[in-house]
Amino acid sequence: MTREFARNNPEGTIIDFLTEVTLVADADDLDDASGSVSLMTLHTAKGLEYDAVFLTGVEEDLLPHRISANEPGGPQEERRLFYVGITRARKRLHVSLAMTRAQFGEVTVAMPSRFLQEIPADLIDWRQSPGDVNGRGGSQSRALNARARRPGQPGGGGNRYGDDLVPLPKRAPADPSKFPNRIPAKVRDNGDMVLASGDRIRHDDFGEGRVDAVTGEGAKRVAHVRFDTVGPKKLLVKIAPIAKL
Repeated sequence: MTREFARNNPEGTIIDFLTEVTLVADADDLDDASGSVSLMTLHTAKGLEYDAVFLTGVEEDLLPHRISANEPGGPQEERRLFYVGITRARKRLHVSLAMTRAQFGEVTVAMPSRFLQEIPADLIDWRQSPGDVNGRGGSQSRALNARARRPGQPGGGGNRYGDDLVPLPKRAPADPSKFPNRIPAKVRDNGDMVLASGDRIRHDDFGEGRVDAVTGEGAKRVAHVRFDTVGPKKLLVKIAPIAKL
Protein backbone atom coordinates (compact mmCIF):
# COMPACT_ATOMS: atom_id res chain seq x y z
CA MET A 1 0.00 0.00 0.00
CA THR A 2 2.85 2.39 0.77
CA ARG A 3 4.50 1.66 -2.58
CA GLU A 4 1.24 2.25 -4.45
CA PHE A 5 0.60 5.48 -2.55
CA ALA A 6 4.14 6.75 -3.25
CA ARG A 7 3.74 5.93 -6.94
CA ASN A 8 0.43 7.80 -7.21
CA ASN A 9 1.36 10.64 -4.84
CA PRO A 10 5.07 11.42 -5.26
CA GLU A 11 4.75 14.58 -3.13
CA GLY A 12 2.58 12.94 -0.47
CA THR A 13 3.58 12.95 3.19
CA ILE A 14 3.11 10.35 5.90
CA ILE A 15 0.11 12.35 7.13
CA ASP A 16 -1.46 12.15 3.66
CA PHE A 17 -0.87 8.41 3.59
CA LEU A 18 -2.39 7.80 7.02
CA THR A 19 -5.38 9.94 6.13
CA GLU A 20 -6.06 7.88 3.02
CA VAL A 21 -5.62 4.58 4.84
CA THR A 22 -7.99 5.66 7.61
CA LEU A 23 -10.71 6.53 5.10
CA VAL A 24 -10.55 3.12 3.41
CA ALA A 25 -12.20 0.18 5.16
CA ASP A 26 -13.70 -3.19 4.35
CA ALA A 27 -17.12 -1.64 4.82
CA ASP A 28 -16.57 0.46 1.68
CA ASP A 29 -16.89 -2.69 -0.42
CA LEU A 30 -20.32 -3.63 0.97
CA ASP A 31 -23.22 -3.16 -1.43
CA ASP A 32 -26.20 -2.33 0.78
CA ALA A 33 -28.53 -1.98 -2.24
CA SER A 34 -27.97 -5.52 -3.50
CA GLY A 35 -30.51 -7.06 -1.13
CA SER A 36 -28.02 -9.69 0.02
CA VAL A 37 -27.04 -10.47 3.60
CA SER A 38 -23.77 -8.86 4.71
CA LEU A 39 -21.68 -10.95 7.10
CA MET A 40 -19.15 -8.87 9.02
CA THR A 41 -17.30 -8.45 12.28
CA LEU A 42 -18.36 -5.96 14.93
CA HIS A 43 -15.34 -3.84 14.08
CA THR A 44 -16.31 -3.64 10.41
CA ALA A 45 -19.88 -2.70 11.35
CA LYS A 46 -18.82 0.57 12.97
CA GLY A 47 -20.51 3.51 11.29
CA LEU A 48 -22.99 1.37 9.34
CA GLU A 49 -26.72 0.93 9.89
CA TYR A 50 -29.25 -1.64 8.67
CA ASP A 51 -33.00 -2.05 9.07
CA ALA A 52 -32.47 -5.54 10.52
CA VAL A 53 -29.38 -6.80 12.34
CA PHE A 54 -28.62 -10.33 13.54
CA LEU A 55 -26.10 -10.54 16.38
CA THR A 56 -25.17 -14.19 16.95
CA GLY A 57 -23.19 -16.07 19.57
CA VAL A 58 -23.88 -13.64 22.43
CA GLU A 59 -22.34 -16.01 24.96
CA GLU A 60 -19.62 -16.01 27.58
CA ASP A 61 -16.21 -16.80 26.07
CA LEU A 62 -17.38 -15.38 22.72
CA LEU A 63 -18.69 -11.94 23.75
CA PRO A 64 -16.77 -11.12 25.84
CA HIS A 65 -14.18 -13.37 24.27
CA ARG A 66 -12.17 -15.55 26.62
CA ILE A 67 -8.87 -13.90 25.69
CA SER A 68 -10.14 -10.37 26.37
CA ALA A 69 -9.35 -10.69 30.08
CA ASN A 70 -5.62 -10.47 29.28
CA GLU A 71 -5.88 -7.63 26.74
CA PRO A 72 -5.85 -3.84 27.28
CA GLY A 73 -9.37 -2.66 28.06
CA GLY A 74 -10.51 -6.20 28.82
CA PRO A 75 -14.25 -6.86 28.98
CA GLN A 76 -14.95 -3.13 28.91
CA GLU A 77 -13.76 -2.96 25.31
CA GLU A 78 -15.88 -6.02 24.52
CA ARG A 79 -18.89 -4.22 26.05
CA ARG A 80 -18.29 -1.29 23.72
CA LEU A 81 -18.19 -3.67 20.77
CA PHE A 82 -21.48 -5.22 21.86
CA TYR A 83 -22.98 -1.72 22.05
CA VAL A 84 -21.73 -1.04 18.53
CA GLY A 85 -23.44 -4.21 17.33
CA ILE A 86 -26.86 -3.61 18.87
CA THR A 87 -26.96 0.02 17.75
CA ARG A 88 -26.44 -0.87 14.08
CA ALA A 89 -30.14 -1.82 13.84
CA ARG A 90 -32.59 0.85 12.68
CA LYS A 91 -35.81 -1.17 13.13
CA ARG A 92 -35.27 -4.69 14.41
CA LEU A 93 -32.48 -6.44 16.30
CA HIS A 94 -32.20 -10.23 16.58
CA VAL A 95 -29.86 -11.47 19.32
CA SER A 96 -29.19 -15.20 19.50
CA LEU A 97 -27.21 -17.62 21.63
CA ALA A 98 -26.80 -21.37 21.58
CA MET A 99 -28.03 -23.74 24.27
CA THR A 100 -24.92 -25.87 23.79
CA ARG A 101 -21.85 -25.30 21.66
CA ALA A 102 -19.41 -27.78 20.14
CA GLN A 103 -15.81 -26.63 20.16
CA PHE A 104 -12.67 -28.67 19.56
CA GLY A 105 -14.65 -31.90 19.57
CA GLU A 106 -16.38 -31.27 22.92
CA VAL A 107 -19.95 -30.15 23.60
CA THR A 108 -20.49 -27.77 26.54
CA VAL A 109 -23.39 -25.75 27.92
CA ALA A 110 -23.29 -22.22 26.52
CA MET A 111 -23.86 -19.50 29.10
CA PRO A 112 -25.48 -16.17 28.15
CA SER A 113 -23.19 -13.18 27.88
CA ARG A 114 -22.98 -11.04 31.00
CA PHE A 115 -23.86 -8.05 28.82
CA LEU A 116 -27.40 -9.35 28.31
CA GLN A 117 -28.06 -8.82 32.02
CA GLU A 118 -27.65 -5.08 31.50
CA ILE A 119 -30.52 -4.83 29.02
CA PRO A 120 -33.94 -4.09 30.60
CA ALA A 121 -36.04 -7.26 30.44
CA ASP A 122 -39.01 -5.44 28.89
CA LEU A 123 -36.94 -4.60 25.81
CA ILE A 124 -36.32 -8.22 24.84
CA ASP A 125 -38.88 -10.72 23.55
CA TRP A 126 -37.16 -14.05 24.24
CA ARG A 127 -38.09 -16.99 22.05
CA GLN A 128 -36.80 -20.52 22.32
CA SER A 129 -36.28 -23.11 19.61
CA PRO A 130 -38.80 -25.96 19.88
CA GLY A 131 -37.89 -29.42 21.12
CA ASP A 132 -36.03 -30.95 24.02
CA VAL A 133 -33.06 -28.67 24.71
CA ASN A 134 -31.62 -30.02 27.93
CA GLY A 135 -31.62 -33.75 27.28
CA ARG A 136 -33.73 -34.52 30.36
CA GLY A 137 -37.21 -34.06 28.96
CA GLY A 138 -37.55 -30.42 30.00
CA SER A 139 -38.27 -27.47 27.79
CA GLN A 140 -36.27 -24.86 29.69
CA SER A 141 -32.62 -24.36 28.87
CA ARG A 142 -30.04 -24.20 31.65
CA ALA A 143 -28.21 -21.60 29.62
CA LEU A 144 -31.25 -19.34 29.30
CA ASN A 145 -32.08 -19.82 32.98
CA ALA A 146 -28.64 -18.64 34.06
CA ARG A 147 -29.56 -14.97 34.28
CA ALA A 148 -28.45 -13.51 37.60
CA ARG A 149 -30.75 -11.39 39.74
CA ARG A 150 -30.21 -7.67 39.30
CA PRO A 151 -29.49 -5.48 42.31
CA GLY A 152 -32.71 -4.03 43.69
CA GLN A 153 -34.98 -6.80 42.46
CA PRO A 154 -37.44 -8.11 45.03
CA GLY A 155 -36.82 -11.44 46.76
CA GLY A 156 -36.78 -14.74 44.98
CA GLY A 157 -34.58 -15.42 42.03
CA GLY A 158 -35.89 -12.57 39.91
CA ASN A 159 -36.48 -12.94 36.20
CA ARG A 160 -34.25 -15.51 34.57
CA TYR A 161 -33.46 -16.13 30.97
CA GLY A 162 -36.21 -18.36 29.71
CA ASP A 163 -38.90 -17.32 32.20
CA ASP A 164 -40.51 -15.03 29.65
CA LEU A 165 -39.92 -17.17 26.58
CA VAL A 166 -42.76 -17.32 24.10
CA PRO A 167 -43.86 -20.98 24.03
CA LEU A 168 -43.66 -22.59 20.62
CA PRO A 169 -45.67 -25.66 19.62
CA LYS A 170 -43.76 -28.92 19.46
CA ARG A 171 -43.42 -30.27 15.96
CA ALA A 172 -44.63 -33.78 15.24
CA PRO A 173 -41.92 -36.20 14.05
CA ALA A 174 -41.58 -36.30 10.27
CA ASP A 175 -43.14 -39.27 8.50
CA PRO A 176 -40.17 -41.26 7.04
CA SER A 177 -42.37 -42.56 4.21
CA LYS A 178 -42.60 -39.04 2.82
CA PHE A 179 -38.83 -38.83 2.42
CA PRO A 180 -37.78 -42.16 0.84
CA ASN A 181 -34.44 -40.81 -0.40
CA ARG A 182 -33.37 -39.21 2.86
CA ILE A 183 -30.13 -40.58 4.31
CA PRO A 184 -30.20 -40.74 8.13
CA ALA A 185 -27.75 -38.35 9.75
CA LYS A 186 -24.73 -40.04 11.26
CA VAL A 187 -22.32 -38.40 13.66
CA ARG A 188 -18.70 -39.26 12.86
CA ASP A 189 -16.51 -40.34 15.74
CA ASN A 190 -12.89 -41.30 15.08
CA GLY A 191 -12.08 -41.40 18.79
CA ASP A 192 -10.51 -44.86 18.51
CA MET A 193 -8.41 -44.09 15.44
CA VAL A 194 -4.67 -44.33 16.11
CA LEU A 195 -2.50 -42.07 13.95
CA ALA A 196 1.23 -41.53 14.00
CA SER A 197 3.80 -39.68 11.96
CA GLY A 198 4.25 -41.34 8.58
CA ASP A 199 0.75 -42.85 8.37
CA ARG A 200 -1.17 -42.47 5.12
CA ILE A 201 -4.82 -41.39 5.25
CA ARG A 202 -7.60 -40.58 2.80
CA HIS A 203 -9.87 -37.52 3.28
CA ASP A 204 -13.29 -37.34 1.65
CA ASP A 205 -12.48 -33.94 0.12
CA PHE A 206 -8.70 -33.58 0.14
CA GLY A 207 -7.76 -37.05 -1.11
CA GLU A 208 -4.72 -38.94 0.14
CA GLY A 209 -1.98 -37.54 2.33
CA ARG A 210 0.76 -38.30 4.84
CA VAL A 211 0.58 -37.54 8.56
CA ASP A 212 3.49 -35.34 9.63
CA ALA A 213 2.57 -35.15 13.32
CA VAL A 214 -0.25 -35.58 15.82
CA THR A 215 -0.68 -33.06 18.65
CA GLY A 216 -3.08 -32.82 21.58
CA GLU A 217 -4.80 -35.58 23.50
CA GLY A 218 -8.16 -37.35 23.53
CA ALA A 219 -10.95 -35.53 21.72
CA LYS A 220 -8.60 -32.62 20.99
CA ARG A 221 -6.06 -34.58 18.92
CA VAL A 222 -5.07 -32.69 15.80
CA ALA A 223 -3.43 -34.39 12.82
CA HIS A 224 -0.99 -32.31 10.79
CA VAL A 225 -1.36 -33.81 7.32
CA ARG A 226 0.41 -33.02 4.05
CA PHE A 227 -1.99 -33.95 1.27
CA ASP A 228 -0.72 -34.90 -2.17
CA THR A 229 -2.89 -32.37 -4.00
CA VAL A 230 -3.90 -29.58 -1.60
CA GLY A 231 -0.85 -29.38 0.64
CA PRO A 232 -0.72 -29.14 4.46
CA LYS A 233 -3.90 -29.18 6.54
CA LYS A 234 -4.75 -29.49 10.24
CA LEU A 235 -7.59 -31.89 11.06
CA LEU A 236 -9.47 -32.60 14.28
CA VAL A 237 -9.09 -36.38 14.31
CA LYS A 238 -12.32 -37.09 16.20
CA ILE A 239 -14.68 -35.69 13.56
CA ALA A 240 -12.60 -35.38 10.38
CA PRO A 241 -13.92 -37.40 7.38
CA ILE A 242 -10.77 -39.53 7.13
CA ALA A 243 -9.82 -43.18 6.84
CA LYS A 244 -6.46 -44.73 7.62
CA LEU A 245 -4.82 -46.50 4.65
